[in-house]
Amino acid sequence: MLRPEEMTRAVVVGSIDSLDATIECLYELGVLHLIDFTAQDEEFKLGQPMAKASDSSQKLLKLRSMIRSLEIEGHKPGQRLQVSDISRKMEQALVTLDLNTTSKAEARQKIQTLIREKESEIKALEPFRGFGVPVEDYEGYDNIMVFSGTCRTDPNPALTAKLKAFELFRKQRKADVAIALFVRNDERLEASRILAEHDFQEIKLPRLKGDPEEIIAKNASEIKDLEADLARIENELDSIRKQFADFIIASEEHLAIQVLKAETPLRIATSANSFVIDGWIPTSRVHEIQTALDTLCCGLAFVETVESEKEDEPPVKLKNPLPAKPFEFFINLVSTPKYDELDPTLVLFITFPIFFGFMVGDLGFGLGLMALGGLMRWKLKRFPDLYKLGAIVLAGGFLASLFGLLVFAEAFGVPFHPPEEAPDEHSWEVVANIPIHPRLDKMHDSMEMIAISLVVGWLHLTLGFVFGFVNNYHHSKKHAAAKVAWLLVLFGLFVEIMTVAGSATETSHFINSTVLVPIPDAATTVIGVDVSLPAVGLIVVGVAGLIITEGPLALTEVVGLFTNLVSYARLAALSIGKGAMALAFNSMLFPLIFESGNIVVAILGALALFVSQMFFVFFIGALSSGIQAVRLNYVEFFLKFFEGGGTDFQPLSYERKYTVATK
Repeated sequence: MLRPEEMTRAVVVGSIDSLDATIECLYELGVLHLIDFTAQDEEFKLGQPMAKASDSSQKLLKLRSMIRSLEIEGHKPGQRLQVSDISRKMEQALVTLDLNTTSKAEARQKIQTLIREKESEIKALEPFRGFGVPVEDYEGYDNIMVFSGTCRTDPNPALTAKLKAFELFRKQRKADVAIALFVRNDERLEASRILAEHDFQEIKLPRLKGDPEEIIAKNASEIKDLEADLARIENELDSIRKQFADFIIASEEHLAIQVLKAETPLRIATSANSFVIDGWIPTSRVHEIQTALDTLCCGLAFVETVESEKEDEPPVKLKNPLPAKPFEFFINLVSTPKYDELDPTLVLFITFPIFFGFMVGDLGFGLGLMALGGLMRWKLKRFPDLYKLGAIVLAGGFLASLFGLLVFAEAFGVPFHPPEEAPDEHSWEVVANIPIHPRLDKMHDSMEMIAISLVVGWLHLTLGFVFGFVNNYHHSKKHAAAKVAWLLVLFGLFVEIMTVAGSATETSHFINSTVLVPIPDAATTVIGVDVSLPAVGLIVVGVAGLIITEGPLALTEVVGLFTNLVSYARLAALSIGKGAMALAFNSMLFPLIFESGNIVVAILGALALFVSQMFFVFFIGALSSGIQAVRLNYVEFFLKFFEGGGTDFQPLSYERKYTVATK
């Protein structure tokens, strides 16, 4: 679980006559991660595509062109089609579709282009309707400059005051003034300056002839005729869609698979008589490949395992139990672990829901999150990442419900029972006497919650350094020793924090009286602060180890480790903050419900507050808790051991969604 699936370097060798059958076999099994062949020499060169590659590629291009023409990119066939039926009908169907679809799609595109052009002309000419000036008269002068466009305000007074001779056509519109200004060339600069003061925006008129009014009317009539033609063509294309959409999508999938297989020889080494396919295979399935090749290739191809070199980087296929699989989503967001790295997915599977659940800590909101996660799993199966996220939300909601039920004893921010410190506080006792009392109260046990958060942080960071030690042990004893030094520093910091806390909280008292019992109880006071001498010793020894293994610069990171540890206090802070937010809303909500004299106002006000609470506490609170739970893993935990940069295991394989290949 903490290690990826074991990989074996292997070569598949065989007679060139069995290459096609071998490739078919490897794709069916889906277990070989191919290493592309690059070192060509006189004997071995890159292979040639299979004989069917060219024909299949041409058909595939035609089908994809038809898919775009028919606009069926997102279409999903109602049932899966047999590959044998597709192959049998392919030639005739392509001829029929080519004759009907291509010409209609081209006609549709031509009509759409004409409509856009005529609409563009109407838009450009619209401001100049009613001026009585033909379009061709807006240009072609030697001594006259023409300004056509719009101004924010009427420029006529300014033009009259500044220019000697001009002719202005203008029309007030809703937001501006349409103008056509004819002015002598020697006054064009002054005219341009005046128009600029009125926010002039130029409009270039199309190169047409005639009165704008007549051209607009003519274009509008032609657009109506074109739209009728377009509707007729769309109806014909829609008929083709209904008849052939399933077949086209299924055929595209089948041909894409055929082309994928047919072009695979371009990635492998071949000679005149043989081929060599180099790659990685899950160790547990090496024998399966040999058995399949013996059956399909009659002994003309076989698998031979190869001793991997030290510099080889096997692909990574994560191996986690089914419930933890969705949490690989978080790993993939960062990077694939290297083959020799520990996979932190299982730790995320455990820690993320716990962190999230502790911060939300509410039975009502937890059940709501579970419902949201279940809805995502039900409705978003076609979106793999959101589908995985649904499982993560479901797990987080479940832990939030458990914490809300068993630890905080509250639902929707309302406690099951009023706290002893505030017996008049609203609670669920008015509805039912739930026989569960809180072990922690968010509003009154803040120090206890911070202590718990710091203990969790110490355990989490310790695990990170242990992972780092394991990752480094086999290739760098020095780096592994550095992780031990960091563990000593971390433990020293934790001992000091627990020494300062003493018996102020039940958690610190428990840790001091159990876990830290072997640590000598020797302390001194510095500036009013209890300083544990064993803690100082641990930190000094750890720092010395860091200087030896990582150099003096490591000293600067010791303070960073302390901030990493203290950073886990955000678990308590978010939980308390969410509780305070819910309490604030409830303090307004309950008086409206129980103390308002107007029942209608009470119901409406309570409903508005409840919806606001759901938004701020449920969505904002859950979102911030999720972000912080991820952050504690990414920043505090991962940086202690995780490098990433591994290669995903991508075997020769394919997925059929809309077709079935009957053997």
